[in-house]
Amino acid sequence: MLLNNKVKLILDTDMLTDCDDAAAMAILHKLADGGEVEILATMVSSRHPMSGPVVDVINTYYGRPQIPIGAPKNGRGAYRDDSSFLEQVAAEFPHSLDSNDSAPDAVELYRKILADAEDCSITVLTIGYMSNLADLLKTGPDSISGLDGSGLVGKKVRRWVCMGGNFPEDPAKDNVNFTRDPASALYAIRNWPGEIIFTGREIGHRIFIGDKLKNTPLSNPVRRSYQLHRERFKLGHWNHHTADPCAVLYAVRDLGDYWDVETGGYIDIQNDCSFKWIPSPKGRMGYLIQKMDRKELGAIMEDLLIQPPKQ
Repeated sequence: MLLNNKVKLILDTDMLTDCDDAAAMAILHKLADGGEVEILATMVSSRHPMSGPVVDVINTYYGRPQIPIGAPKNGRGAYRDDSSFLEQVAAEFPHSLDSNDSAPDAVELYRKILADAEDCSITVLTIGYMSNLADLLKTGPDSISGLDGSGLVGKKVRRWVCMGGNFPEDPAKDNVNFTRDPASALYAIRNWPGEIIFTGREIGHRIFIGDKLKNTPLSNPVRRSYQLHRERFKLGHWNHHTADPCAVLYAVRDLGDYWDVETGGYIDIQNDCSFKWIPSPKGRMGYLIQKMDRKELGAIMEDLLIQPPKQ
């Protein structure tokens, strides 16, 4: 991708229970090193106090400690206390952010970035809950912008890439990005004023990477995240699904030779977050369909994952 066409991206991650968020961030930073993407902010949608600090750890490791981090406020976002890696990674690696409480309000940060952006220039990528996006859409005009949240998104955002869902039909049994904060998922999906492309679980949950992180330095916090998460299962390897890394690769490189996309429709999402794909000429949603051999695509992502920070 040419430097003057680099994707301008806001990442919104739960960074909570699953180490693939750390892998996704590593891959995003390496794509930024290659001039393919500009990371405008790294939001968290988790209330765990160490979610933001671990995002800061990874930004710092890859040489971008200045990237702003936003966190949900006023009890918003989802919380779980069973993370296998957050507290240890935050304790063991350099960073500046003390806790989520010390981070700016994610919704206010969204508004500031969007207000300053060129029209139709921003890609929003969620690899977690939709808490921040729902709250953004509900905002009214303020000193940051005379537009309400929906108007600001409609004017400034080119595309929302959402990791979540099982396509073309989802019974909502394992779709945690929707069901851990269902009210936010329902509101954001039903009220988003522009295009949404979903990278479904059926894509990344059949591609596995991570074991080669064992060969990276002990100073690598992504390596440590995988070690803490994967060694609990005593499998002898660190390979893990790539739900979030696939979403990053699509958000930056688009379809490439990796995927096809089904568009021209929408998900008819129910209150329990189950849904069916409905073809419609008025639909503004789409979902990825696997094209490249899964092992070949996994090798591409793992090669990015294990690359050291740019010097």
